[in-house]
Amino acid sequence: MDRQTVSQTLSTTTMNPSSVAGVSANTNPTQAKKTNAELAAQWAEARLAYPIYAALASQFKLAPAPYSAGEVPPARPTRSAFDRDLKWLDEIDGRVLAYQLRQIPSEVLNGSEPSLRAFIQRHVKKLDRTVVHRDKLDWLLAQYFALCAPEELYREEIGIDDVARVLQPVISSPTQTSECIGPLEKILADLEYCHCLRDVTESGIFEQSRMVKDSIGVAFYEPAALIAFSRFNFLLRRAFIRVLHNDLKAMGEAIDALEAIGKKTVDCRRAGLSAAETTSQLRYFCANWKQPFQKDYTEGSVTRSFEQLQALRTDLEDALHQAESQKAGEPARNAAKESPVALQSKRETPAPRFKWGRFWSRRGEQIVSENPQNAEEAPAASNALDAEGCAKRITQQLTGVPSTGARAMATISLQDTKVLLSSWEVAAFTGDNGVKSEDIRRAVVARSLLAVAIDQRKRSGEQSALASSVSFARAEISYLQGRVENAKRTNNTESAINLGISAKRLVSSIEEAEKLQS
Repeated sequence: MDRQTVSQTLSTTTMNPSSVAGVSANTNPTQAKKTNAELAAQWAEARLAYPIYAALASQFKLAPAPYSAGEVPPARPTRSAFDRDLKWLDEIDGRVLAYQLRQIPSEVLNGSEPSLRAFIQRHVKKLDRTVVHRDKLDWLLAQYFALCAPEELYREEIGIDDVARVLQPVISSPTQTSECIGPLEKILADLEYCHCLRDVTESGIFEQSRMVKDSIGVAFYEPAALIAFSRFNFLLRRAFIRVLHNDLKAMGEAIDALEAIGKKTVDCRRAGLSAAETTSQLRYFCANWKQPFQKDYTEGSVTRSFEQLQALRTDLEDALHQAESQKAGEPARNAAKESPVALQSKRETPAPRFKWGRFWSRRGEQIVSENPQNAEEAPAASNALDAEGCAKRITQQLTGVPSTGARAMATISLQDTKVLLSSWEVAAFTGDNGVKSEDIRRAVVARSLLAVAIDQRKRSGEQSALASSVSFARAEISYLQGRVENAKRTNNTESAINLGISAKRLVSSIEEAEKLQS
């Protein structure tokens, strides 16, 4: 189907051009012809994009499709069909969110470059400048680049000009440089120092990029900005895959090391698993872990999945650290009981040494615990833990912990529940930075109370502490979200990012607790 055919169709009595797009009967032939061409192009674009819209409507039950499965709009529409179908496409656009685009089967989204191009062009032309529309367009352009970029470009440095050439079919050439390029380059530079998922989380990469988008407003839709963000998103995706593989590889090495010293089970409750997961089960989990980017994708599911992966690596770290410590502390007399032959065999075939440098414990994490001999610090597990007492006990555990750098982290223990703290959360309890530290402390305390209540619910089925902790956390999250917005308004970027991440972790804990209540 070409434009001339559609143009001729739209000018027939079934669709009089003088009755659409504000064209009057007195419009000169040249203007009328131009309008027909625009309508023809609009219909051609709609027909190409229709399969993607139909897939979205069917998968998410958004609205009944105007055609049967496998059919597309006709090449020669009636006036009523033209109006109805374009209205239907707009209705689907208004109901679809960015995360739902990720769930479209790849054979539909990536199966036809013209179809994806038409789908994106419809979004580029829309005057809707909401955050929802921005996020959809942002993701679509990165997806188009990933689909259409030459394979050799994947292995090279990717510049703005490279991205502009690939996106030329959907974005016009920029006439000026975007103000967002500088901030995005700084974020990408920080990304080079990220070696695991926790590094990405700690650096606030995602929060920083969203703040850049928010700060430039409608300038996001300028060609130069769209190209800059498409490049950024693709490079971020590539780096994310890199650190994810690093995590999975390091976890596999940890499992190897645990088995080499005879430890066959690991306490993985921090990751939401059992207190005695076998190393074979954990090896299978790591080998078969999949990113939730398809049918089960939601923002919450992705956050929880990656947090679980980080928590599992921490569980493996702790288990290996404890096992190595116990092995190093064995009485020397045990060695004396062994035969000379056995000792000689050990010297000739030493056990494989685990490279601790790959683990976070050498990169700043401190593991601290409550002192059971201090009655005030470690009351009986059955005693309720309130916010004030929780804050006091966290401070006591962190006091005197040596700092190993600007990004030192810590794991604290409350009634046999471990809670991992980020560097800025540790600093909030060990330093004095006024309201900023107080906000972070409130987020950590609420999350810690929830963690303790969640563990109690799993161990004993006790519900009352969980209910009160959820209620307290909900109230705190409302306050914290307001503080994040205030930090953004005052351009306090670091505070907005750090508090935003702590608040997001609290939201994840609330969601986990609510599942246990149902």
